[in-house]
Amino acid sequence: MKNVLTLIVVFVIAGGILFQLGSRSWRVTQVPNGSKFACATCHMSAAGGDARNPFGLEVQANYLVNDDVTWNSSLANLDSDADGFSNGTELQDPTGAWRIGQPNPGEFSVVTNPGDPNSKPAPNAIKDLNGNPQEFSLSHNYPNPFNPSTKIRYSVPTAGSVNLTVYTVQGEKVFALVDQFQEAGSYEVDFTAVSAASGVYFYKLEAAGKVEVKKMNLLK
Repeated sequence: MKNVLTLIVVFVIAGGILFQLGSRSWRVTQVPNGSKFACATCHMSAAGGDARNPFGLEVQANYLVNDDVTWNSSLANLDSDADGFSNGTELQDPTGAWRIGQPNPGEFSVVTNPGDPNSKPAPNAIKDLNGNPQEFSLSHNYPNPFNPSTKIRYSVPTAGSVNLTVYTVQGEKVFALVDQFQEAGSYEVDFTAVSAASGVYFYKLEAAGKVEVKKMNLLK
């Protein structure tokens, strides 16, 4: 008698949308820091195999090639779960520059889930120092040199989009510390670079149509 292997593929139709039950565990390695939430990066549960979350639906609809995830700047710039932070910012790769096989970018401990609106960068990482600043300014980080943590203060005179990013001396963006709308005020950001290599880095503030860059030195 021949052994017969029967593969059963189960589908569930809900609200006119067809979902294939069964996670693709290898896809965890196809997004930056995907191991942080494993299958829950794209699914509603950590076990996978159930309905996809907003990020998973986006990937399924537009970023699969031969059943593999295509991580790029387009997917990184989207805010799939509409929580105010881009997919790239939540996965610590704001530009979408990471590629499969490379070391995970950014800080693993602060990675949040791009498919869960309740999982987003902690607001207490950015402290509002109050005050009513009259001009745009970026202070020198302190301490400097540092290992592994330092503080960065800045002021924005008007409400609007604020971006504070860290670059290597080669110009590669490695950390997105702030990427959100902020009211006019003075702020302080705690920056911890546990996984970064020793060396010189630059941090750039963009807000109110202005840009300022300063240098810092990580010594380990």
